[in-house]
Amino acid sequence: MPRLKLKKKKKGKAVNGRKQELEEPSSLPPSLRMASGVPNYKIILCGEYGVGKSSIFRRFLNNTFTTENSKKSTIGLDQCTRPFTIGKAEVKLTLWDTGGMERMSFIGSSYYRGAHAALLCYNSNNKETFSILSQYILDIVMNAEGAKIFLCGNFADGEGKDKVEEADMDTFMSECEDVLSGVYDVSCKDNWGLQEMFEDMAKVLHTDAMNRATIRRDLIRPGETPELDEETQGKKRCC
Repeated sequence: MPRLKLKKKKKGKAVNGRKQELEEPSSLPPSLRMASGVPNYKIILCGEYGVGKSSIFRRFLNNTFTTENSKKSTIGLDQCTRPFTIGKAEVKLTLWDTGGMERMSFIGSSYYRGAHAALLCYNSNNKETFSILSQYILDIVMNAEGAKIFLCGNFADGEGKDKVEEADMDTFMSECEDVLSGVYDVSCKDNWGLQEMFEDMAKVLHTDAMNRATIRRDLIRPGETPELDEETQGKKRCC
């Protein structure tokens, strides 16, 4: 994958230029569609407690927002599936949330298993939640092999003395840019940036899936069995 080039952040926009680089994906040919007929991409929410993962989940689920005073920590796994249209293709995103419990061993394996992507969240007004992101990236790489990682700065509407500065982001990106497939700023409170973020994630995931399927199709030519080498195939034909 080519190195991502970040653009200056704007509200509600993907800031890595990925949307401009991707071509509009079309529907997968019947032979390459998933068993369900509609591609379904699993996305897991990751990040420290208090960064707004459950608020992102609620916006994804039913476009609601709960104030801090009435918010309760999520208990156990929760998931929601929504459809998206990418070009001429219909796809689904399934978002998983644990409210911070994904770091506990008894819930980790099922949470990471089969994930196509991880949405790594931090509080834009809390540097502590930002400084620990590298540990979460390691967890994702170790437990969700091949999953794409997207970075999401929540609470982008607020201001604070502990706000994550551009210099902090530049330092982080110099170390971790190669593993990120998208970088976003959002506000669950003001409800901006979220829909655009999910649409961009769906586009990135579906385009990647199509490219992988095309490569597999091109590598496997009619009449050939890829797992058999030429010597084995020759013996089989002789018999």
